Amino acid sequence: MDFDSFSCELCILQRPETVNHLFFLCNFTKACWNTIGVTYVPTRTIWNIIAQIKAKLGVPFFMEIIILMAWSIWTTRNNWMFNNVDPSPHLCRGKFISEFTDLLHRGRTRLLQQMEMWLHHLKLE
Repeated sequence: MDFDSFSCELCILQRPETVNHLFFLCNFTKACWNTIGVTYVPTRTIWNIIAQIKAKLGVPFFMEIIILMAWSIWTTRNNWMFNNVDPSPHLCRGKFISEFTDLLHRGRTRLLQQMEMWLHHLKLE
């Protein structure tokens, strides 16, 4: 594809929009993660950042959280790029909560109660 620019449109740093940047390194993205209580050292490798997120969350369904936050970031970005919906970490958090709520309908039975409690605490924050 031929684009005018490959720079990240979500942050003022105008870094190249790589997968790592979009989901973990962009200032907007870090703010999105922070809305669900996740912070990490962005100067580490991506695998180290994922390990930090896993440790910070401390729940067996950490990968579901990581995937749904990445999806929420992606759809927030795309809503801005294609639908002119201004991106905000709050909007991304709302998308994440909606997606996680939907996940409860198909989540593993043995984790369901713990997932519901985690979501309840997140909504209180």
